[in-house]
Amino acid sequence: MRSTSDVSEPPGRRRVFPFYLVLFTADMLLGRLARTATQPITKGLDHPWWNPRGAVASALSEALVFGGLLALVTFRVFHVEHRRFVDLGLALPGWGRALARGHAWGLAWAVGALFLAVATGWTAVSVTVPPSALVTFAPLWIVVTMFQAGVEEVIFRGWMLSLLVRRRGPYKAVLIQAVLFGCLHLLVDAHTALAVLHGLIFGVFAGLYSLYRRGIWEVIGIHSAYNFAAIPIIAVSGGGQYGLAGWHYAAVALTGIGAVVAFVLFRRAAGQPMYPR
Repeated sequence: MRSTSDVSEPPGRRRVFPFYLVLFTADMLLGRLARTATQPITKGLDHPWWNPRGAVASALSEALVFGGLLALVTFRVFHVEHRRFVDLGLALPGWGRALARGHAWGLAWAVGALFLAVATGWTAVSVTVPPSALVTFAPLWIVVTMFQAGVEEVIFRGWMLSLLVRRRGPYKAVLIQAVLFGCLHLLVDAHTALAVLHGLIFGVFAGLYSLYRRGIWEVIGIHSAYNFAAIPIIAVSGGGQYGLAGWHYAAVALTGIGAVVAFVLFRRAAGQPMYPR
């Protein structure tokens, strides 16, 4: 297996930031298109997440936005960089076990943040959404959050990190992709500053942990399970609406701890290449 210093880069591989701007712009435009397209479906709904029409509209919106982003990065990897898709941290033996392990960690992470928030008095549990709604839409949300998180991980910890590591080394690469991942959350409509901060810290954790694991499957599991768990947590701690509930702050704190742990683990396993050639 060749070291990263021996890997020659075909034309186009060095242009990480310009293509990131393409993805950022596409995300913004597709998001607007998705909101316009699904607005007739959710018209008149106070809490769209907990209504069949709202759930379907949300799924269609995510499919449009992240399907478009996946198409862009796939075209670039295949036709510009002439790489295989599995080279983006996906060529991992036992990927199914890694994905399941990541799911378990992600669920524990989100639930732990809720317990921490309740224990410290930052939030209180108040179930305002019918449990039947949570059970009914759980399968749909699992699929949607898996797709959403998977695309984001392929882009940032797969495509982007794999190129930056060769040019900048692991630590600068992790920091750069984390900053850009956080900046993508400028497109979040509600509580943008918190979303950017959380994205930045999670980006540091995910970058270091994916390098430690030498693949992104486990991080995909963590990311998707956390996003999925956030939905029922909002139902029991946020009155059914996305807001600055205490569990958000607890989640950011736990993510920071996770980033420190990932840093220690990676330092101990340094020198093992992540992306096989």
